[in-house]
Amino acid sequence: MSRISLKKKNGLIVDPKEGWDSVARKVIKLALPIILSNLLYTVESAFSIILVSGLSSTAVAAVGYSASMLWFIYSLMALSYTGTSVLVAQMTGARKDPSPALLWGLLISFLIALPLTFVGTDLVTFLMEKFGASKQVVSLARDYLDPVFDFITVGFITNTVYAAYNGYGDTKTPFQVALLMNVVNISSAYLLIYGNLGFPRMEVRGAGWGIALSELVGLLAYVILYITKKKPFPLCWDFSKSVLLSILRIGTPTALERAFSSLSFNIFVGFLASFGDKVLAAHQIGLRVESASFMIGFGFMVASTTLSGQNWGARNYAGLDYGIRITAHLTAFLMGFMGVLLALFPKYFSLIFTRDVQVIEYAVYYLVIVAFSQPQMAYASIYSGALKGMGKTHIPLLVNSTSFWVFRIIPSYFLLKYFHTPLVPWVFMSVEMTTRAIIFYIAYKREVSKLLNCETEEEKCKKADIEGVKRQTL
Repeated sequence: MSRISLKKKNGLIVDPKEGWDSVARKVIKLALPIILSNLLYTVESAFSIILVSGLSSTAVAAVGYSASMLWFIYSLMALSYTGTSVLVAQMTGARKDPSPALLWGLLISFLIALPLTFVGTDLVTFLMEKFGASKQVVSLARDYLDPVFDFITVGFITNTVYAAYNGYGDTKTPFQVALLMNVVNISSAYLLIYGNLGFPRMEVRGAGWGIALSELVGLLAYVILYITKKKPFPLCWDFSKSVLLSILRIGTPTALERAFSSLSFNIFVGFLASFGDKVLAAHQIGLRVESASFMIGFGFMVASTTLSGQNWGARNYAGLDYGIRITAHLTAFLMGFMGVLLALFPKYFSLIFTRDVQVIEYAVYYLVIVAFSQPQMAYASIYSGALKGMGKTHIPLLVNSTSFWVFRIIPSYFLLKYFHTPLVPWVFMSVEMTTRAIIFYIAYKREVSKLLNCETEEEKCKKADIEGVKRQTL
């Protein structure tokens, strides 16, 4: 594979001797646009919930539960998304052409998404019914999901392009595209849910059309950016088979992880659905509020993957470890602060979404409980992202899948037989997240120690070679 001369230095190679503030600035510069993009998504998701809340609490449960179930479908996207993002980062760090990673990622996205266009709605509503959702919730969910799956191929392709930008170190451009998509989603949902300004009244279906239209606009924006500015990078039409194998090796464990985690999560939500639509609505509202904290963790997790991948590609292992440590502590501090806000003002956050007294009461319980696990979520996210950047995607698969069942689902299942309250699964959410953070830390330290030992051996070899040259000269 040919080496390329990058026009602009990404600034993501970390010198282990530079100050922590310098590294923090690099990470924040990389993560901030992703966090803002997630903020836009949170606003977008919250706006949909707020709009449909005027219809009924069942509509809130349907849209919220559908969004949760869609993560199971989007897990398939992780195969191309993660493979593309990690390989683009590693190739950029190694000064190689990342074109094959993006090209293969786009093709894989298309091939995975196309069948979902025809069976996606039936699959998701079938699972929702099996997991305990009421018939009314399932019926409204179908209305919401139909337009989403009509354009699911567009969404998969858009996210693969987004992955290439992130891996390359350009997170600002995707934020600008996300801003445009957000405006399209919110405005179209506002017009279509209630039939404002003469548009047809579609109710829950209008919220689904908001997502579909925003994905179309996002893809169009990326196409225009490539035609006019060759972003994220000029493409050379190289479909290297070795790159395809690397994408499959890196992306498949993440796709399996997200599919299994999403399915497990929805089994977990099924526990809460058994308590009725009000508890389910409270859980969805709690998730929306908590996402304000989670988006910070996700933004820094993507940054940690890019930072780890580029430094791994450059064989700068000491810099990789130094950068990840700073990123982890910085993220834990920020998410810890958000946890304090969740614990202090849960009722006010819940009032943004609903005025139902009983729903608010349950949402407050949820927010207070999860507030104490925000720093742990930060550490789990960063160490998971770092491992992915190294190409060790099989480790998050094992950790996330095992942890979710052993420390969340199984204990909740048995204790609910004796304590019939939604507090049981919510408490085990925090317990499991704490355990997961500890396991990820141990796994990360083990893997990075191997790299540092390898780097030390390489340095010894270089010194030995230099000494040998000196002796020959003498």
